[in-house]
Amino acid sequence: MDYGTSRRWGSPAALAAAALVAIATAMPATAHPNVPRWYQYDKVTWQEGWRSKPSLAAEHDQWYHDHHDATADQNVDFHLVLRSRWRHLHFHRALSHRDGKVTWYEGTGQVGACGVRLYGFYAASRTLPCGALVSVRHDGRYVFVRVLDRGPWGDYSRILDLSPKAFHALAALSAGVIPARTVHIRKG
Repeated sequence: MDYGTSRRWGSPAALAAAALVAIATAMPATAHPNVPRWYQYDKVTWQEGWRSKPSLAAEHDQWYHDHHDATADQNVDFHLVLRSRWRHLHFHRALSHRDGKVTWYEGTGQVGACGVRLYGFYAASRTLPCGALVSVRHDGRYVFVRVLDRGPWGDYSRILDLSPKAFHALAALSAGVIPARTVHIRKG
């Protein structure tokens, strides 16, 4: 018997609380106001949970096997520990950050200044090193890009040129130039 899922809902207030939790977890994975530096986490952090990591799921099963008489509060506390470990696995430390304007350019299929073909989520930067992983956020949305090219040229208030795919994840391509915060992060 799975002791973690055998709870019964006793009152309408408990049902309302469960419905509220279901609605909150079904919200889009954009801004997470209760999580500091949410834009430094992989998006998989918000799309999946600790149950998708086999080692954490096995630890969960073992804990329930060893603690079959645990109270509901103890079960919740252990789930919070697993959630914290899950988030820790997908957090990236910041090396630097910068605010400014970003725009997009079409370079897909070409070889960038860093010697790599440009596909998917890439960016051009004048100052960040080739291969740098950067989190770009705008209006509660964020995207991870790799610096694979040099630019933007001309207007020095622009700090990054993004691929069309990466820019579209933040705003409509017709926006052209948007304000954003960029965070150069260290993977893992």
